[in-house]
Amino acid sequence: MNKRYFYLVIFLFLLDCSLNPNSKFWTNEKKILVDKSSTTVLLKKEKQSLSEFNQNFKISIPKNLRKDSNQQLNNDGFIDFDVNLEKMSKYNFKTIKSFSNFEPEILIDDNHLFYFDSNGSIIKFDNNSNIVWKQNHYSKQDKKLQPILFFGKSGDDLFIADSLANYYVINKNTGDLKWKKKHSSSFNSQIKISQNKALVIDMENQLRCFSLETGELIWSVKTQKSLLRSQKKQSLILNNEQIFFSNSIGDVTAVNISSGKIIWQTPTQSNVSFGNTYFLKLSDIVSDKESIFVSNNNSQFLSIDLLSGAINWKQDFSSELRPAIIGNYLITISDNGLLIVMNKETGQI
Repeated sequence: MNKRYFYLVIFLFLLDCSLNPNSKFWTNEKKILVDKSSTTVLLKKEKQSLSEFNQNFKISIPKNLRKDSNQQLNNDGFIDFDVNLEKMSKYNFKTIKSFSNFEPEILIDDNHLFYFDSNGSIIKFDNNSNIVWKQNHYSKQDKKLQPILFFGKSGDDLFIADSLANYYVINKNTGDLKWKKKHSSSFNSQIKISQNKALVIDMENQLRCFSLETGELIWSVKTQKSLLRSQKKQSLILNNEQIFFSNSIGDVTAVNISSGKIIWQTPTQSNVSFGNTYFLKLSDIVSDKESIFVSNNNSQFLSIDLLSGAINWKQDFSSELRPAIIGNYLITISDNGLLIVMNKETGQI
């Protein structure tokens, strides 16, 4: 037993000497100098350049092509833009939380535009970027919640629906409140106005039709809802007496505006599961009055017949951006940054 204690003491003594930098027990202390000029870097993380966009790249549009844009069909067409951008005006907004999840749009009306700030104030600008009026119709508590606003216009009326489940009408000339009501669910969609009716989709995947005069619910169309709230703004288009809309699980539905009855419904996802629908993001739907075009982040670009709801053709690439219809072509940008031009009749790229 005494021998064991003896060996243990010797071992601890040697260990302490080897770990002590001042002991000089094993070797003499030396400084190792490194010649940095002879050092070769094998792996180096390069910074991504933000100036990779090809500024000399141009697309030629035929001069006789019509600028056939239609906001009721969500078709932006193309804009003949030739403006000097050296002088610009700006208006500073306070950062709005979760802004990118809602994708609100600026409302342009003749020589004015309407937008909102972080506490829900609606601002009307003229074409010189001057503020015409600024009105707020929210309580102090609602202002703190930073409501996201969506706009629709009809005559002198401006219909607003928001992310706090409020919907109301103001006079677009003065900003004065006409009426305001509370809904059972918040909103996250475009707004279309037809026949004195305001059409908007709520977070429960239901299309709601409200009276523009009183705010009363006229009818609603229920579609299958996802387990979690939509990650992207829903879109609608109007054509004659029908409203067409997409929901958060990828269904496209046609509804009669007068009666609220479903005409047809086309699912675009064969496997409706929690994972697929939660991460699904659709582009805005657009139309040329014959077909509906919609894409998503699940490698689908679809053409759907406007009359029957049948799928005309499908291309396999992902895009969350609203496509543009220019002449006989569909133009969009894929999620991996490719500019894609397709024949709208056949889908051929």
